[in-house]
Formats: sequence, structure tokens, C-alpha cells
Amino acid sequence: KSYVQAYEAVNEFMEFYNKRRIHSSLKFMSPNEFYNLHFGENLTNIQIRV
Repeated sequence: KSYVQAYEAVNEFMEFYNKRRIHSSLKFMSPNEFYNLHFGENLTNIQIRV
């Protein structure tokens, strides 16, 4: 009915889709779980080489 309601509905769906919904193409993990498992380490162990 309003922009705020639409924004909240879309935001809630995105939270569900990325954090709670399991995906068979991601070995039955949520996108956040899959990303953290495969790429999370590289984000915390950043090394700068000169």
C-alpha cells in the first residue's frame, strides 16, 4: 500500500532468501553459509605484499 511497506516486504524476503532458505545448488546451505564457508577465510586473512 505504501513505499515503506513494499520496502519492508522486499527486505524481509531478501533476508529469508540469503540467510535462511537452503539452496540445492549450494549443497543445501543458505547463500550466506556457502559464501562464509568458501570465501570467509580469505576475507579475514588478508595479506599485503610489497
